Amino acid sequence: MTLISITNDLFDIAWRLRAIDDDYRIMYNTEKKRYEVHKASCGSMQFVIPFDELDARAVDYARKTRVQYADMIFREIEEHNARLERMQTEANIRAAIENVKEVR
Repeated sequence: MTLISITNDLFDIAWRLRAIDDDYRIMYNTEKKRYEVHKASCGSMQFVIPFDELDARAVDYARKTRVQYADMIFREIEEHNARLERMQTEANIRAAIENVKEVR
């Protein structure tokens, strides 16, 4: 696996990520063709930047996925899943009503 360190970029994303956490380093994984954020002190990957381009979305993503926001993120996931479940239940009810109408 070849990682290329990104220290200077057009939109100063590397610098802006270090403002969030001074230990963050952007690496480009040439094998997987993606940007990754690694922790310089331990060398471990923290997260994959889920975008093809290195832009402000990466900074927003890094802020949103910080540990202190975990409760908020889990709450959002639970709310989203509950909405999906309600929608599925409503769709099942509508389908059952249509089946009853067809049988009559």
